[in-house]
Amino acid sequence: MTFEEKILKESKSKEAKLLRAAKQAAKEPDTGVKILKKGAYYVIRDCAKVTQLYLPHLIYSQIKNPIAMLEGVFTKADCTDFLARAKKDTVVNQLLNLIVLDIKKQNILESANTKAPKVLDPSVFEEDGDDIYGDYDSDGITAEAEPDIIVEVEKDTLQLLLDAFKVTK
Repeated sequence: MTFEEKILKESKSKEAKLLRAAKQAAKEPDTGVKILKKGAYYVIRDCAKVTQLYLPHLIYSQIKNPIAMLEGVFTKADCTDFLARAKKDTVVNQLLNLIVLDIKKQNILESANTKAPKVLDPSVFEEDGDDIYGDYDSDGITAEAEPDIIVEVEKDTLQLLLDAFKVTK
């Protein structure tokens, strides 16, 4: 089962079940229907081909928290095969880009939630000065105090997928 098929299998959406029918309709568009106009044959065939190509994108995009939902679903072999196909196939590469973007968004949100908030000690303020409101629009960081610079080393894409989906095998 391919990476994309596993995404479809994990979905509860009724549209996720369209892949088998789309494969049949792409091969034989007149299966189960009477074609009255020649153009209808080609419309059915081409819609089925588009469905085969982009159904995983649609289903993945409908999942509320796809990274969490798909944890433990994939193997290392699945991810390796998916990346190899993404290098050759633009449609697969588009799905990879959607997934990587979601992983990076999740990582940013997680890192933002784990940072300690800035807390000011009210005892450092004095009310004896002329202007107790002073530099109300200042954030308190002086030119001498430089904020910490966070340097994140970019993981390779395979490792990014393995970590995000908690792949163990």
